[in-house]
Amino acid sequence: MTFKYFLDLRSEILEIISGVKNSGGGIQWDDSTPNYIIKGRLENLLRNHLQGVREFGIYIVTRHANCQNSKHVDYPTSNTYGLTIPYKGAGYFWGGGQLYQGNRFEICPCSSDNAPTMHWVIDDIVYEEMADHDLCKRLEEILTDISQAIDAAHDKRSRSGIREHLLRALLLINDQLLPESVDVYIEKKLKQERCLV
Repeated sequence: MTFKYFLDLRSEILEIISGVKNSGGGIQWDDSTPNYIIKGRLENLLRNHLQGVREFGIYIVTRHANCQNSKHVDYPTSNTYGLTIPYKGAGYFWGGGQLYQGNRFEICPCSSDNAPTMHWVIDDIVYEEMADHDLCKRLEEILTDISQAIDAAHDKRSRSGIREHLLRALLLINDQLLPESVDVYIEKKLKQERCLV
């Protein structure tokens, strides 16, 4: 299942990155894909895969730092998985990874009576304690690269930043698909060559 997951993610990123070309600089016949379309494709990709990583024991938990409710205390949390995962709660590893931190318009779970408000949130990356933490860390790095590619896809920004983050994600995925990482393979080859000298 893990191999298929990485293979599918790799294919989706390759499809998106093939459309990330530098613009024609205002030339009338510029046929490059605008940043807002690239950004939308990346947001869909990330949204779909944030749900998919659940099978590996990794979750995105939104911490609500404050809201206008006078009864707001500490960091109430929310997530899209339908799970109750309190901040630093038992059964989960909170390693400090974050996909987002800033103001966002949404409902704070500190009260069931709350309406959506603009308030500070933190999207934490959390692992189940029993999950394979090495695999979760690699998935976290890939998801973070996709998230950073989204940040680089704002209008009037250079597309090289988008490509840079997606290429790094592809390199990390390739290491997961191969029997060993490229770094391990290179190290073995260098040792073999030293033995021959």
